[in-house]
Amino acid sequence: MEDAKMSGLDALEKTAEISEFKWYIFDIIYEGMEQDGIEKSKFSLDKEDSDAVCFIIRDGSLFVCGRDGEDTRQHRNIYHAVCDFFNRIYENEENKEEAVTRFLIRTLDLPTLMKKPSRSLLRDQISKCQEEIGALEEKIKEEPGKKGEAMLTLNRIYLKGLKEKMEKHHGETV
Repeated sequence: MEDAKMSGLDALEKTAEISEFKWYIFDIIYEGMEQDGIEKSKFSLDKEDSDAVCFIIRDGSLFVCGRDGEDTRQHRNIYHAVCDFFNRIYENEENKEEAVTRFLIRTLDLPTLMKKPSRSLLRDQISKCQEEIGALEEKIKEEPGKKGEAMLTLNRIYLKGLKEKMEKHHGETV
């Protein structure tokens, strides 16, 4: 009963590590954006982008910042942050309400969603690994060496595993 009195983020921190939990929240938001046909360029999850509405979870706080000079707001409650985010994304009041309702309903599925790897986390890991591979390839061109080649091989194996995991759990090829 005590958990019900806590703010949204504090209560959820008891059930999962916030660094892991945030990726599932991003999955739910991304799923809704995809369903509504919102272009990826209009929003950003976990990264600041001056041309997009951003939803960032960092250091136990939630930040929503807007495009075109809109202010950044810090929230302690996940639901307030999501409402703020959707208010900035959707023009139509009915669409805002529908998006918030869909998000709230999907959060009921979090225990089930968290049984498999997060799509957002896998995408982020794949992106970072691809960047590391690119940097290593450039470094090897300039300074060939066994250590760099070994790291490159390991990163390629890791990337292959991430892509296989994405396809297995989400039916998506990257």
